[in-house]
Amino acid sequence: MKESTSSNDVKRLFFGFEVEAAWMHPLPTGRILEEQNRHITLAFLGNTSLARIQNDLEDFPISRSFLGLAGRCDRLLFLPEKLPHVVAGHIEWFEQTALLYVHQELISWLTKHGYNVDTRELLSHVTIARSPFIIKDWKEAFSPFPLIAKSLNLYESVGDLSYHSIWNIPFLSIIEEISHTADIAFRIRGKDLQQLFLNAQLALAFNFPDMLQFISDGSNIQDLDDLIIQLNGNVSRADSVVGCPFKAISFHGKITKDTYGFLLWEMIVDV
Repeated sequence: MKESTSSNDVKRLFFGFEVEAAWMHPLPTGRILEEQNRHITLAFLGNTSLARIQNDLEDFPISRSFLGLAGRCDRLLFLPEKLPHVVAGHIEWFEQTALLYVHQELISWLTKHGYNVDTRELLSHVTIARSPFIIKDWKEAFSPFPLIAKSLNLYESVGDLSYHSIWNIPFLSIIEEISHTADIAFRIRGKDLQQLFLNAQLALAFNFPDMLQFISDGSNIQDLDDLIIQLNGNVSRADSVVGCPFKAISFHGKITKDTYGFLLWEMIVDV
């Protein structure tokens, strides 16, 4: 026998990433989403019993030892293509496999519990504004910016471009700015040297988004000295092309491991 559901229990729900970004400023005209309401939708559920899904969440498959996801907004999308009413930033992820893992685990879990979900390939994008807007103005104002997925959330759409997080799994931080007497310092986390290098570059880009033009993959990095040398090479290239607020990355500290086995390094940036 099917359980009855009260109207107060039914919410307009979806799963998505809560994000942190070095958003473009200023923004052209449009109905702008407040920064705290911007997110990346992974699975839209529509009108759904909140009590039901809260009960199902007890066996959610993704652990709290999952690393945050790093990426950049590389271009704007105007959706849908015919008669667009949404301005969105398309996200290029540094590690596509991690994104696919989260999305596939989520879709499989929802399917197992009998929810109707869209199984098409995910188009990673974050909505920034809704109509009315002028496409030409947005194209002229756009510049790439870095972005981090910091948690996986169950959201309720409450109307008026507002979204309320009901439940979440926070990811381990990949970039954390820490206090330093004279310079800028970050605690960087990654699964290996290459990811540590990419996340260090992202940290720099959060302070100076033009650094995104000079990101490299670090495929030949063997140790911390290699990592710092390549970071300084990128800083030098950025300074020669666009001018850069950073002088150099200090040859400082050592790489350690956290309780989950991920690499940690404190990066000090001479400004």
